[in-house]
Amino acid sequence: FRSMTGTWEALHTGQADLAIGVSAERAVMPELRLEPLGEIRFVMAVAPHHPLAQATGPLCQQDIAQHRVVAVADTARQMEPMTVGIAPGQDVVTVPSMSAKLEALLRGIGCGHLPEAMVRPAVESGRLVIKAVEGPPRVVCSHYAWRQGHNPPGMALTWWLHQLASPKTRAALLDLHEGLLL
Repeated sequence: FRSMTGTWEALHTGQADLAIGVSAERAVMPELRLEPLGEIRFVMAVAPHHPLAQATGPLCQQDIAQHRVVAVADTARQMEPMTVGIAPGQDVVTVPSMSAKLEALLRGIGCGHLPEAMVRPAVESGRLVIKAVEGPPRVVCSHYAWRQGHNPPGMALTWWLHQLASPKTRAALLDLHEGLLL
């Protein structure tokens, strides 16, 4: 499993033929083909027993910075890793995946942003609370990418590219509870 810049690194080194749910900002390879998957809306979520759950009004960055944040580790080893949503000096718990981040939030270990579709069942059951945050909504344009070399793609990659050309497949992927992450 690769996440964030580590996903791009896997494409670059040939460890992966296809990356789903990546950000266009890290597209650095000339032979790379990139297509939009769709938009992912991220929301700030906390457990109902977390101190931020009782806060009134939209949270400012200073409010959030006073609490531990749960972050997914970037798996990059050779490329420059990225950090998202962590204030300088903020206490951080780093986890290996989006599903581990969801579990940490459910247990009240910290706060953090996750795709709205991923937290929706926990919010509906009362296990998480979505908190409004000052500033513009956090919406990420997600893409899928593959290397387009001199040789035609193999059968598996061809099958996936055909599936990803379908708006229905892209919508289903964007609504997965595992989340597609950058």
